[in-house]
This record gives sequence, structure tokens and C-alpha cells, in this order.
Amino acid sequence: MTIHDRAMRRRSPSRRPTRLDVRRGLASATACLWALTGCMSSDGSSGGLGAASDGGAGGPCVDYSDDPAGCQPSTFDTPIGLMPSVRVGADGEIDPFSSEEEARSGFATLEEELHLFRNFEHIHWVLTLRSERDPTTGAWRDGDLDGAGDARGLGVAGRCLYVGHRNGPGATHAINIYRIQPDPTESPPLQVGEIPAKAIGNEGFDDRELRSLIYTTSAGEDRQILVRNAGTRTAGVLETYEIDMESCLPTGQSETHDFSGPSHEFFLWHDPANPNRILAYVAMFSGGGLPDPTESDRTIPDAIVLGITDEDTGRMLSKPPVLAGFSLADVGGPPINERPDATGLFADGRFADFSDSENRSGRPGNNQERQNNMLHSLSISDDGERVYVAGGNAGFYVLNSAGIARNRNDDLAQGTADCNARSTLVSTGGVIDSARIPELAEDCLHMVVNDDPGLQVFLRSAAPEPAKASRYLVLMTRSRLDVHPPFSSLPTGIHSAVFVPDRPARVRGNAAGRPAYVWLSDENSGCPLMHARIASVESEATPVMVGAFAIPDNRMDECLTQAITEPSGDPRRSVPQQNHNPTVFQNLVFTSWYGHGLRAIDISNPYSPREVGHALTLPHGVTRSYPVFKDGLIYWTDSDTGLHVARYTGPRSDELPGPGSGTYEGNATSPHR
Repeated sequence: MTIHDRAMRRRSPSRRPTRLDVRRGLASATACLWALTGCMSSDGSSGGLGAASDGGAGGPCVDYSDDPAGCQPSTFDTPIGLMPSVRVGADGEIDPFSSEEEARSGFATLEEELHLFRNFEHIHWVLTLRSERDPTTGAWRDGDLDGAGDARGLGVAGRCLYVGHRNGPGATHAINIYRIQPDPTESPPLQVGEIPAKAIGNEGFDDRELRSLIYTTSAGEDRQILVRNAGTRTAGVLETYEIDMESCLPTGQSETHDFSGPSHEFFLWHDPANPNRILAYVAMFSGGGLPDPTESDRTIPDAIVLGITDEDTGRMLSKPPVLAGFSLADVGGPPINERPDATGLFADGRFADFSDSENRSGRPGNNQERQNNMLHSLSISDDGERVYVAGGNAGFYVLNSAGIARNRNDDLAQGTADCNARSTLVSTGGVIDSARIPELAEDCLHMVVNDDPGLQVFLRSAAPEPAKASRYLVLMTRSRLDVHPPFSSLPTGIHSAVFVPDRPARVRGNAAGRPAYVWLSDENSGCPLMHARIASVESEATPVMVGAFAIPDNRMDECLTQAITEPSGDPRRSVPQQNHNPTVFQNLVFTSWYGHGLRAIDISNPYSPREVGHALTLPHGVTRSYPVFKDGLIYWTDSDTGLHVARYTGPRSDELPGPGSGTYEGNATSPHR
């Protein structure tokens, strides 16, 4: 039976038409319009259906520029109400009793009919959590095919692939170990083992972040490690595993590092000056600001740097040492979990209040009741001398990390390095000690504004101390690209900050080739949903937004009117829709956008980003992990549906790394093996 036959059967008079029938009718009409109009690419060849015309009124899109992307449709409007978020049968209708073969067939049919893939080829869907039979009804439940999976962190290196799980009370799913097959297009990754879940009692740790690297030591020895960052709502730990490169199985394990609070995302940095040296930069979102058990008068830093390998031998360290830490509030930044005054005014402004509006579920629009001001994630320059910080509601800013890159681990850990391991405490209760401001430039991790020669001259001058504190606070605040307020953005704010590679700033004195641009994702829930931005860091101490990208559902009207039912009309499972993790290339960004799938965005003109492809898998889930590029394929995890593998085929695909080029991702030094 063909797709057309199935569609006609579903439209038979014996059954009331569903929303899916309506959508398919619209899709057919759209296809007819494309057949009439066509679309021209930059070389004049037909980029759509039908023949090209001269580009007059009613004619095709014609691109007269040299842009490799040519003419493109607008940003895809996710058809939420037509995307089932639960199991379907072979005919695409919701069916909790269907077999795996029937469900896969039905989802594939719907993905085609709803145009959920453009310029992506969906190659494999690997189930990381199998469904179980309900003993009472016989229906399938609690698996990837049901939209009820829990895939989490993703680590890829060599032929090895690791998938973590969300876990929690009563859930203790092990890390899945897969081996990428010799022909990764023909055969999906094959599961070869597991790493047991971490748990306290019956509460499993969320394996939210996994990173794997293969590297060659100075002695010429090939080694592989897997770093695991796991936790609960109150705890966070980090462990490293030695990996056998052939079997992908662990052969050794480090001691567990306990952060004394919930850790979040982390970046794995490989020192280009010392192939033996690998460090982890860990964000303590929610954990930063808690009392530090190692120093009674301090709080846990916002960012913590750990040593992962021995810098002399390259072997995994049995106990990862703490090398440095940074805290924004300590250096004069906004306090963690800042609350407004009685009128709703925060120290840096007022948030837009959308609470008079309601979505179809009756939930009010966003109104910010606190600013978290917590460091959420970070990316590290290849040379290790810059950290690009996604600082939640405190915005985006740049840290100088040259003190870490240029010192030895032993000196940093023992306090004998030529920089201060912790942020100099210049702010107590919001009061600045101006006499200590000059010390900030000697911290191993410090804001780049502290290096400004003008500020340093002023701090050494005879100016009154209050004037010095005032000048510093103005410049330090200006060095954060902070759009919160007026934009409401809970729970996170600026989620990710990943620099654009191979595009150095053309500014005077940029001998190190620092980047011109950084891609920023902004995560929140509710309405209005936030979008993505491009920041210019040509002046590192004064970043500014130069471009932005949004999807239709970022508009308030679309956000409020999103469907709350399945295609069948039944209430639908709630699917988060935040912007999340990007992997960035010179001219392309691939970003996981939760319920809006994987989006490919052309940033060749940073002032005008535009979508050039999308991949939305079914059942409707949460595209979450950083997309990982390996040998021409893209791997990502969906929090509800498991592991997916695809190939990007759209504009500029020839610029992407192909077979044999290594592994690229947004949260580790790339490329790596």
C-alpha cells in the first residue's frame, strides 16, 4: 500500500477527518505550488520542483549572489499539533500496541509527509531504552518508541560511542557503550557493553554529560579516556575511565571527585602545547554559591578546573586535582539568585511582564521573579587562554585563562603558580574593596576587562577610591553582554557560548588570532521562548550582539497558541522547546532545539543568520545533546527517543569535515580523534 493509499484510507467518509488529514491536504497543496513555481539556486539550476521562469511575479526564487546557499525557504514552522509524541502504528495513527517494525514504519511515513527533514538524511535511529509491556493492558510503554526514553549525555571518540541516561528516583539505567561499525552508513552503532549507573540508594545519578577523547602521548602511546559528569539535584561528581580503543570497554577508573554541590556542563580541553595534558572546565550551575567545605569563608566557585591526565606521562590521573576556580559575584558581578524589590525592579533593570497572557493550557506568560546569575556552560579556545562563558541571567562574558594554560598542574594545585588559584574577593555584600581590584588581573581565571591598560592606569592613579570602584563596576558590567533584563529567561538565560572557528577578528593587535564571533543560545521555558544570538568579540571586553536567529514559535502569538493535543485530539505529552547546545563551524551552526529538533543555520553573514536545514524526529521529543560530527555523519541524543544518526546534505555541506577528519563537537577541543 502506498503513502497515497494510506492517506486516502484515512480520509474515508467512515471516519471524521483528523488534524493530520488537514495537514496532509495542506502539504499536498504546498507541493503543487512548488511544482508550479520551482526554486532557482545561485547557478541557475532548478532547486525545487518544476521548471524555472524568469523570476517575475509569481515566478521562482532567483539568487543573483555568489552565496553557496542560494535561495532557501523560510525557517521551518514546527507542526507541533500534527507530530505524535507517543507510539504509532504502521499507518501513522497513535497505537500503543504496535510492533517495533510497525512503529518505525509509521514514524518514517509521518516524517516524510510532514516534511520534518530538509537537507538532512536520517540514517539510523538507535533505541537506547527498550519499551516494556504493561502487564494489565498489554500496551507498550516507557521506551524510546513511546517517546518516554531518557537518553542524556553523549561521548564519541574513535569507533566508540557512549550514551548516558537521565535517571533519578527509582531509575538506574547504565551508560550504553556502542561501537561504530566499519561502514557507519550501512550499519548502526552496535551495543557492546555498559557502565553501571551511579546511585545513592535507589536514586540514580543523571549522566548528563559524557566526553571521550583519543590522544597520543609524548611517548607516542595512543590512549583513550571517557569523562563522566553525573549528579542529582543536590550532588555532582566527576569520574574518568581508561578505555580500550578496540573494545570500547573501560579498563580503569579514577577516584570520584565530589563537587559538594550539583555540577552541570563541562568542556574537555586538550593542551596543544603538551599532548599529555587534558583538563576539564566544569560549570557549577546551581552548585556555585553554596558553602565551600574546603574554605569556610568562601562559596563553591561558579567554574572549577580539574586535571584529568598526568601532564608528564599522559596517563589518567587516579585522583583529579582542583587547579583553579572563578566566581562572578566575588569579583563584583551580580549576586546568585538575586531577587527584585517590592516593585519588581532588579539592580540592573526591569523584566518585561507577560503574565497577563495565557497559553492554551492556562499557563501565564513569563514574568521573572529572580535572576539566577549562575554560570551555565563554557567553551575554551584551542590555545586554552580564553574561556567563553554562558553566564545564565548574568549574560555572556570572556575570561582570561592564560594562567592555567601556561602553568603546570602541580604548581596550580599546590598554589605555587604565578597566578591566584581562586578569584580575588573584591566584593562583599555588594561593597567593592577598590584596593583589591588590581589583584584580579593576577587570578588564574579573570575577566578580560581586568587586563585593559586604561583601567590599570586609572587604578594606579591618585583618583579617589570610590571613583576607582565606580569606574571598575561600569567597565566590568559593560564587559558582560547581558540581555536579562528586559528579556525573561528562566530557568537558564544564556545557555551556551561557543566561539566561531577559523574567523579571527581583524582588529589591531590580534596576534593570537582570537575569534571575531561567538554563538550564544538562550534557554528558557514558557512564553515567549528565547532565541539565539551572535556576539561580536572583536573587543573582548565589550561584546555586543550583531545578529540573531529565531524560529516561528519564538514569537509570542505562536508560543501561546501551540497545540496541546495529539493529532488524534487526545491531550499530548508535554515536550520542552528550549534552544540548547550548538556545534559551530566557520559558516554553519548545528544546534539542538529541544522540541524543534536539530537546526542547521548559515552564519556566513553573521548579521543575518538563516536556516538551511532541519531534522525533527518522531515521536516528538527533545533534541538535547551537542551534535557530534564523526566521519561525515552527525550523532545526537534525543532525551525522549534515543540516539540518532544523520548526514547533512544542504548548502555548504562540502565545508564540513568528512571521513577521516576526526571528531567535532561544541564541548571539547576539536577536532579530536
